[in-house]
Amino acid sequence: MFCMTQWYKTFRSAASLWPMFVYAGRVMLSGLIIMWFSACAENQFVQAGPLAEAVEKAKAAAGVTDEKAASEQGVGQEGFQPALAPAARGEPPQPVEASTVSVAVRLPITGGRDNAIRAAILRQLDRLQSNPGRRDQLVLQFDATSDEHASESDFGRSLELARFLTNSQMANVKTIAYLPNGVQGHAVLVALACEDIVMAPDALLGPAVRNEQRVDETVRAAYKDIAGRRRTVPPPLAVALVDPSVHVVRAITEVGDQIVLSDRVPTLRDEVQVLRVEDIGPQPLALSGRRCREIGIVRFLVTGTADLARSLDINPEQLVLNPSMERGWKASVVSLSGPISSDNIARVRVRLEEAIASKANFLCLKIDSAGGSPEQSLVLARWLREINPAEVKTVAYIPNQARSDSALIALACNEVVMNETAVLGGEGAATIDARQADAIEAAWQQIMQGNFKTLDALPLALVLPEYQVSRFVQQTTGRTEYFSSSSLLLRKDKASWKKQQDLAPGPLLVDGFQAEAYGLTERPVTSFSGLAERYGLGDDISRIEPGWADRLLDALASPGLAWLLLLIGGVGLYIEIQTPGLGFGGFIAMVAFIIFFWSQYLNGTSGWLEVMLFLAGVVCLAAEIFVVPGIGILGLGGGLLIVASLVLASQSFVLPANSYQVRQLQASLVGILGAGIGVVAFGVVVRRWLPSTPVLRHVLLVPPERVTQNEGMSLDHLIGKTGMTVTRLAPAGKADIENHLHDVSADDMLIESGMAVQVTSVRSGRIIVVPYSQEIL
Repeated sequence: MFCMTQWYKTFRSAASLWPMFVYAGRVMLSGLIIMWFSACAENQFVQAGPLAEAVEKAKAAAGVTDEKAASEQGVGQEGFQPALAPAARGEPPQPVEASTVSVAVRLPITGGRDNAIRAAILRQLDRLQSNPGRRDQLVLQFDATSDEHASESDFGRSLELARFLTNSQMANVKTIAYLPNGVQGHAVLVALACEDIVMAPDALLGPAVRNEQRVDETVRAAYKDIAGRRRTVPPPLAVALVDPSVHVVRAITEVGDQIVLSDRVPTLRDEVQVLRVEDIGPQPLALSGRRCREIGIVRFLVTGTADLARSLDINPEQLVLNPSMERGWKASVVSLSGPISSDNIARVRVRLEEAIASKANFLCLKIDSAGGSPEQSLVLARWLREINPAEVKTVAYIPNQARSDSALIALACNEVVMNETAVLGGEGAATIDARQADAIEAAWQQIMQGNFKTLDALPLALVLPEYQVSRFVQQTTGRTEYFSSSSLLLRKDKASWKKQQDLAPGPLLVDGFQAEAYGLTERPVTSFSGLAERYGLGDDISRIEPGWADRLLDALASPGLAWLLLLIGGVGLYIEIQTPGLGFGGFIAMVAFIIFFWSQYLNGTSGWLEVMLFLAGVVCLAAEIFVVPGIGILGLGGGLLIVASLVLASQSFVLPANSYQVRQLQASLVGILGAGIGVVAFGVVVRRWLPSTPVLRHVLLVPPERVTQNEGMSLDHLIGKTGMTVTRLAPAGKADIENHLHDVSADDMLIESGMAVQVTSVRSGRIIVVPYSQEIL
C-alpha cells in the first residue's frame, strides 16, 4: 500500500508537468521533422550527386561490389580513389618525374660544418627515397664566395662528408655537385664524391692543396678511393689534383680517351694504339669548366641556376636554397583550427608574423579546419606564398582535416605533410557557386604565378564543385601531370601532352596516401613526432600558442561545452518558471545563453541574426504562456525560432548545400535535442525529489497535501461550485473547491494563484473552471 501511494504521488507530480511536456514535445517534434528532412536531403546529395558517381566508378574500377569491401580498398562515399596504378590495369608502368633537393655547401668545410651539411641531407633523405625504383636528385651547391678562406677546408671533415655521400645510405640518391664559382682545397674531395659535376665555364676545379702543404700517402689514398667509388673523375686525375708532384696526361687511343699517369704511357702503347698524348694542365692542377668538359669529367656547363634547371629538366624552384638548413631548424608551430573567417585568419597571421620576428626559419602551420570562407583562405594563401623560401620554410601539417577552401592554405605552403587518416579537400563548410568558382580559379592562378608550381589544377579540383581535371602524359619524357582543359591551353608545349584518364569531378577528397600519389603532399606520417623526425626539428620547437582568451574561446566553442551551456540555460529557465520572483534561474539562463552566442560569434559561426532569432523565439514563448494563451501558434513558432537560432549559431552556413553540411546540421539538431531531453529529465527529478530535501524543499512551491477528491466518485455535483486556485493554472493546476483540493484545468487559459474560479463542466474526470467574476469572501 505504501508503494502504491508513492507511485501515485510520483504520477501526480509528473502530471503537473504536463503543460511543459506539451511545449517541449512540440519543439522536439519540430526538430525531429527537420532532422528527417535533412537525412532525406543527405541521401539525395550522396545518391544523386557527382560524388556518388565517383564512388561507383571507383568501385567498378576496383571490382568492388559492396560498401564494406569498398571501404577496405580505400573507397568511401565521401572519399575518392586515385587512378589505379598502370600495373593494376595490366598496362606498362608510367615513368615518374624525379624529385630534386638542393643543399648549400658553404666553404670552407671546417669545424662542425660537415655535420651540419650531413644533417641537412638527412632531413631530406626520407623525401628523396620516398619512391622505390626511382633515383631522386640531390644538388650540392658549393658556395665559395661567402668566406675569403674558402680554399682552407679541413681534410678530415671533407673526407667524412665524402664518405657519407658514397655510402650505401645514399645509394638510391643521385648526387650532383654544382660549382658556380669553382672549388679549391680539400672541398674538391666532396665534389669528387658526387656522381655528376656541373660547372660554370670559367670556374676552376682545384688545386686541392696549397703549394706549401705536404701531401702524404694517406691523403693520396683517400682521393684515389673516393674517385674510384664514383668514377666521375679518374683516380689518377683525382690524385693529381691533390699532389702537385703527380703528372697525368690525356691519351687519345683508338678505343677512346684515357687519363693516366705520365709514366704509364709506354705501357699503354703496348696495349692499344695511342694516337696522341696531351698534358691535362700545368701543376698544380686548376682545371676550368671548359677544360673539364673537354676531358669528360663535367656533365654540363651552365651560367646560373636557371640554366642548370633547364639542363636537369627540373623546375627552378627545386634549386632554391634554404641557407638555414646547415645551421639547423629554428621551428615554430602555429595552429589554424575551426571555421575559416576574417578574425581567425587575422589571428593566425599575427602568430606567424610573431614567429618570423623571433628568427624562426621553419614555420609549421597546423591546420584542422573544414573551411568556410574562400576569400579569406586566398588571403592567407597569398601571404604564405610571399614568404621567401630561402629564408623561411613553410610546411603545412594536417592531423585531421583541411577541407574545402582550407586546402588552398595548405597547398600554398612549400610542403604539405598529412597524417595517414587525415583528409584534404572535398566538401566543407563553404558553399561555392559557379561565379565564386571562376573568381577562385583566377585568384589561385595569380597567387601561384611565377612560383613554378605545375600542380595548379589539382588544388582547384579539391575545392571547386564540378571542376574537371585529367591526367596527362608528356610523350617526349613520359612525365605525368594533371591539367584542366583551361590550364592545358595555357602551356606552350600543350601539343606534347596526351590525355590518359579523367578524374572524378570536384571537389575531390583524398587521404594522406592518395594525396602523396597525386604528388600534392609528402609521405604521410602517423603523428607530429614523425614530422619532427623527418625534418630533424629536434626537441627545441617553439609553439606560438593562443592566449588564455583564445583557449577559452576554443573550449567554449567545442560541441560538448556548447551543448552543456544550452543545457544549463534551459535548466535555468525551468527554475525561473518554477520559482517566480527569485531571479536566480533567470540570471543563470541569461549568462549561459550570452556565453554560448558570444563564443560562437568569436568562433565565426554566429552573428546578430542568430541572436535576434533567439530573442524573438523567447518573446513568442513568453507571450504564449503569460499573455495570450491559445492554440499554441506562438509557442510552436517561438520554439522553432529558438531551435533555428541555436542551429545557425553552431554552423557557418544557413542551408546545407553538400553532404558535409548536412551532417553538420544533423549534429547540431542532435545536440539541441539532447539538451532538451536533459532539461525535461531535470524537471522530473526536481519535482520528484527536491520537496523532500531538508535544505531546498522550500525553493520549489508545492501545493499542500490536503484531502483530495475521491478518484472513484462522481464529480458532477461540483458543476456551478466556486473555489480558489491554489497554484497557477497554465492551464492545468490545483484549486480548493468546498475545502477539497482538486486537479482542475482552465481550458487553454492562464489563471494566477489565489484567483476565484467557477466549475463549468466535468469531462472524463477533468474539472473545467473559468474565472469567477464575483469576489469570494
